[in-house]
Amino acid sequence: MNIKYKKILSVMLCFTLIFTLSACSQNTDSQKFVVPTENSNSAESESPLNMSIKLSDLITYDEDDYYTNYQDENPNYIKLNGTEISFEGNGAIVDNGTITINQAGTYVVSGKLDDGQIIVNESNDGVVKLILNNADINCSYSSPIYVINSNKTVISLVEGTENTVTDGITYTNVDETTSEPNSAIFSKSNLTITGSGTLNVNGNYNNGITSKDDLKITDGNINIISTDDGLMGRDMVAVKSGNIKINSIGHGIKSTNDEDTTKGYIVLENGIYNITSGADSIHAQTSLYIVDGEYTLTSDDDGIHADTSIEIASGNIDITKSYEGIESSEITISGGEINIIASDDGINVAGGNDGSAINGRPDQSTFSENDNSKLNINGGIILVNAEGDGLDSNGSIYMTKGNVTVLGPISNGNGALDYDGEFNITGGTLISAGSSGMAQGPSDSSTQNSVVIKYSVIQNAGTPVIIKNAAGNTIFTFAPTKEFQTVVLSSPDLLINETYSLYSDDLNSADFTLTENSTWISETGEAVSKGGGFGGTKGGGMRPDKPQGEFPKVEGQTPPDGTSSSTPSSTGEDI
Repeated sequence: MNIKYKKILSVMLCFTLIFTLSACSQNTDSQKFVVPTENSNSAESESPLNMSIKLSDLITYDEDDYYTNYQDENPNYIKLNGTEISFEGNGAIVDNGTITINQAGTYVVSGKLDDGQIIVNESNDGVVKLILNNADINCSYSSPIYVINSNKTVISLVEGTENTVTDGITYTNVDETTSEPNSAIFSKSNLTITGSGTLNVNGNYNNGITSKDDLKITDGNINIISTDDGLMGRDMVAVKSGNIKINSIGHGIKSTNDEDTTKGYIVLENGIYNITSGADSIHAQTSLYIVDGEYTLTSDDDGIHADTSIEIASGNIDITKSYEGIESSEITISGGEINIIASDDGINVAGGNDGSAINGRPDQSTFSENDNSKLNINGGIILVNAEGDGLDSNGSIYMTKGNVTVLGPISNGNGALDYDGEFNITGGTLISAGSSGMAQGPSDSSTQNSVVIKYSVIQNAGTPVIIKNAAGNTIFTFAPTKEFQTVVLSSPDLLINETYSLYSDDLNSADFTLTENSTWISETGEAVSKGGGFGGTKGGGMRPDKPQGEFPKVEGQTPPDGTSSSTPSSTGEDI
C-alpha cells in the first residue's frame, strides 16, 4: 500500500465514514472500499491547472531566485557582534548600529545584532543578495531588514544554518501616510527568499514578511509568528517550494493589490504549509492557484479565500478548523485530496452569508448572488464536514469527475447542497447527508443519475445507508457521523429503470426504481416531492456567531511579546 493511499484511508477512517463504489457489473459485496487512482483525478489539460492562461504567463523565475553559491565568487561580509557591525568589502556604509547597502552585489551576514538594522537602498536597478549565515538580527524601533530600493533583493539561507529576524512592538520611523515600514522583513521592491537553511521571523509590531511588489519563495524552512499577517506580497505571492509555518493573528499568506486586476494573486506550486491564523489562512485579493503541496490550515475565518477565483489542481489540503473552508466567486477543483471542517459553509461560491470576516473587518469581501459564479469539480477526493451549507453556490455547481462526500448541517436553515442556478453532474461520485428543511439534489438536467432519500424523522449518527442493485451487489454503504434527514447519492452505477434496495440495516429494506435522473424517495421507497420536505424536530437555521479569536496557539511556539490582546494589531495598514 503506497503512502498516498494510506493517507486517504486514514482520513476517511477518522470520519468513520465508509462508502463503497461498484467498479462494474461484476462488483461483489467483498468490495468495501474503492479509492480512485491519482491519474483518474488529475486535470485533463496540458498545464497543471485548467487555466485560461499558463502559469508561465503569471510568474517567471530567474537564476537569482535560486541563488546559493556565494562561495564561487568574492562576496562582501557583514559581521554582527552585539552592538557593533563590521564590514569587509565595498558597497555599504556602517553607522551607529545600522548598515546601509547602496550597491548591487552579494553580502554574507553572520553573528548577532542586539538592536540595529540592515538597510538596502540600491538606486541603480540592481540585485542585492543577502546571504544569511547563522544571523540573528534584532531591532526594537523598526524593521530589522528594510529594503528601501532595489530591482530585487534575494535573501538566501545557507544550508544547515538557523537565522532569526525579530522586531519590537513599536516603531519610531513609520510614515504616517503609508504606514511603512510595518514588518520584521519589509521590502518596497521585489523580494525573493531561497536556500535550504532556516529563517525564523518574529513580527511583534505587525506583519512578518512584506513585499510591496512581488514576493517569491523558492526554498527554505520559514517559521513566522506575527501580530497581523504572516507573508504578504502586494502584487503577488509565489511559492515554488519550501517548508512554511505561520502563526498569525491576521492572515497567514496574503496578496493585497486591489487596484490592478492582473495582480494581487497567489501561486503555490509546491511546498509544505502549516498555518494557524486569526483571519484567512490563505487570502488572495484576486486569484489563487494551488498546483500541488501539503497544507494544514487552522483558521478562525476562511481556510482558503480569493475574491475572484480559486483553482486547485492537486495537493493534500487539510483544513482542520475554519468558519468557511474554501471561498471565492469561482472555484475549480481538478484533483488532490481535500478535507474541510467548517463552522459555517464548507465550500462557498460567492459568499452566501458572508459575515465570515471577523467582526466585519475593513478588508471584508462582500459577495452577492451571482448567476455567473460557479463551483467546478473536475476531479479529486473531497471531504466536507460543515455546520452550515456543505457545498454552497450563489450560482451553479458542475461536477464531471472525482469523489465528493459531504457531512452537512443538522440545522434546517442550511443544506448539505445549496445552489441558486443548477447542479449539473455528469460523472464522479457524490455522497451527502444533512438536514431536510432546505434539501437539494442534483438538477434534472444532469446526465448522471442520482437518488435523494428523505427520511420522515431525523436519523441518528451512525445509521447506515446501504443501496444494493437487483443482483445483490452493494452500490453504496454510508454511515454519517452526524444526525441527518436527507441523503443524496450519485454514481455512474445508478441506472434509469433499474430496481434497487435501500437498507438501514441487514434485515429491513425497501425497494425503489430509478425513474428520473434525480429520483426522490422516502425510507420506504415511495416517491416524494423534491426540495425541503418533512422538516425535523431539530432546526433553526441560525449560523453560529463568529467571535474574535485570541492569538492562535501552535504547539512549540510562543506568541510574540505585546500580543496578549485579542484584537489584531492596527499599527499598520495593508499595503
